[in-house]
Amino acid sequence: MARNISIPLICAVSYEDGERFHSFIKDFKTRIDVFERYADLLCEKTVSDKGFFESFDFFVYMPSLSPDRINYSLKLAEYVSEKLNKPLRCGVLEKIKPTKEIKMLPKEERAEEIANSFRAKLSGNEKICIIDDVCASGATLNEASRTLKSAGASFVCSAVAAVYLIA
Repeated sequence: MARNISIPLICAVSYEDGERFHSFIKDFKTRIDVFERYADLLCEKTVSDKGFFESFDFFVYMPSLSPDRINYSLKLAEYVSEKLNKPLRCGVLEKIKPTKEIKMLPKEERAEEIANSFRAKLSGNEKICIIDDVCASGATLNEASRTLKSAGASFVCSAVAAVYLIA
């Protein structure tokens, strides 16, 4: 689990080696067999922890402002939602502010860069699981969680394909 994440997290795989983590990201985004293998592993881990799986009512995905790029969080969320027969609600979490690529920033700058970059549309008291493809520092997941809770979510957790354990 990423050391700075403040919400419950399930992951398919974790890395302590940055080179292996970046190799995973490349393969995850370019090879359908790798994507499906880790998406299936994430599904297995999500349901194997019955308390985790029962703690939320639906999935959301980590949004992006780049319409010209594939959103792998959305792709992963669609796969997991269908496989686990749990709803995916699109449009709940929106990115509203452009940010630098978080993974390229020093750890200490990430939270400040991502602050106030999301908006959430909720009716209140929702129990939500955020799906993301990767997590390194936890800054993006923490900010998305903060936004969802500010909008009325009663519980937020997350599920990611890969975690990079940075110090």
